[in-house]
Amino acid sequence: MSSYEVMYFALPGRAEAVRVMLHAAGIDFTDTTFGFKEWPTIKPTTPLGSVPVLKIDGKEYTQSMAMARFAAKKAGFYPEDPLEALKVDEAIDIVAELLSKVPKCEDKDEMKKLREEFQKETMTKYAIFLENRVQMSGGNSIASSPSVADLILKTTIGAIETGFWDYIDTKFFDQYPGIMATCKAIGENEKVKSYYDSKKE
Repeated sequence: MSSYEVMYFALPGRAEAVRVMLHAAGIDFTDTTFGFKEWPTIKPTTPLGSVPVLKIDGKEYTQSMAMARFAAKKAGFYPEDPLEALKVDEAIDIVAELLSKVPKCEDKDEMKKLREEFQKETMTKYAIFLENRVQMSGGNSIASSPSVADLILKTTIGAIETGFWDYIDTKFFDQYPGIMATCKAIGENEKVKSYYDSKKE
């Protein structure tokens, strides 16, 4: 039996979908977490100077979205139908693109201005697109069945709702009923819920 280990900060972030999907697949894995103070020491030991890192039988793999897809295929949360897979991949890549465009700035006043503009323009454009995709699929999922794209959407919005993105409205996505219904549905999925229930034990 293969051994699995996920390395990431002690928070949900980019590793959350990987953790949930591995659990949903029934794969036991070591969840290695660390604090920000430890990161300067750990960073040089990673393949690309970034996390998460997924280790399978000691071999290291990078890129959170690739890991999430891998685990989702094992868990049955990635479509076999090519068109359905396209919908899932499209949504995953949109979220990744959105994350890559979040403004960063040392000056707090400038950061506030940039992020307010980002919310008004970029976030709104992407949110409208994803909302339309959800509505086309029935109103509570990106594709015709629950997928890893729904989960990645949920974890990203969850970070925003906790205030993790400074100067971004924590209730921004409330105006998009399909997106919020998608987050709710995947959160109530039996296999996904099982992961969070296990963390309470």
